[in-house]
Amino acid sequence: MLNQYFGQYLLNKGILTHVQLRQVLQCEQMVKVKLGVLAVNAGLMTAAQVEEVHDLQWAKDQKFGTLAVKQGYLTSEQVDGLLESQQAGHLTIMQAIIDKGYMTLVAVEKALADFRKEYDIKGKFHATDDENEMIKKLVDFSPAGDKADLLYNYVGLVQRNVVRFLNDTPLIVEPITECQQTPKWLVTQEIIGDIPLSTGLLMDESALLGIASHFYGEKLVTVDELALDSVGEFLNVHNGVFCSLLSDAGVMADLQPPLVKQRDMSFQLSNYRIAVDTSFGMFEIILSLKE
Repeated sequence: MLNQYFGQYLLNKGILTHVQLRQVLQCEQMVKVKLGVLAVNAGLMTAAQVEEVHDLQWAKDQKFGTLAVKQGYLTSEQVDGLLESQQAGHLTIMQAIIDKGYMTLVAVEKALADFRKEYDIKGKFHATDDENEMIKKLVDFSPAGDKADLLYNYVGLVQRNVVRFLNDTPLIVEPITECQQTPKWLVTQEIIGDIPLSTGLLMDESALLGIASHFYGEKLVTVDELALDSVGEFLNVHNGVFCSLLSDAGVMADLQPPLVKQRDMSFQLSNYRIAVDTSFGMFEIILSLKE
């Protein structure tokens, strides 16, 4: 995830434009080999075992290597070896930036050092602790009081699940104003239990088809029942993982069925809107804490 947030940093600082960053991320994604592929290539796991671990990630917010060790398919030492052979995210994005001619090696090196200093990243990037600190610089949930960390964790999980389930690199950007774009589709789901939370995704037709296509695994070109079901299931899977994390922390949580509908003018925007940009369009995370 370090490459994602380093790219986000370059965008926010105005070092790279949105178009340049998307081109860099596309190039970087083409050269980065996933851990499961490396494990099969090394003869350490079968394709079926890799798929089993991928399926487990639909319920657990854990890295591939962690789950593979728990399932007994890899040892910790083997995971470390595979990670060493996998190109580090910040190295591939640095190379892509240089190859595109957007920055010199000296400039990239300085930007990375400044990024690590500003976000107080020492050594390896930690997906939860470091990630939440970065999100806090992009989104302000402080009005939520003691529930703020819950919302930061939710947004961080969305970021990770876009990578996992949609195979894309998300970026948190400035919220869409109504004059810029009127999102047409809304998928909502209620989390009930100890901390009731209303969640939703707001998007236009192209973003809906992008999410649906990536999640379903085939190109969908029409907003039909399959596309709507796929978007609803993406939110349902994401929220299922989130509820599992809450349960692990001793917080009771359950889900109501997701609802997908065209947004009408009577829809009132919730407490928090977080705009997320992807290569296939932009959507907004809609969050509202309930009493």
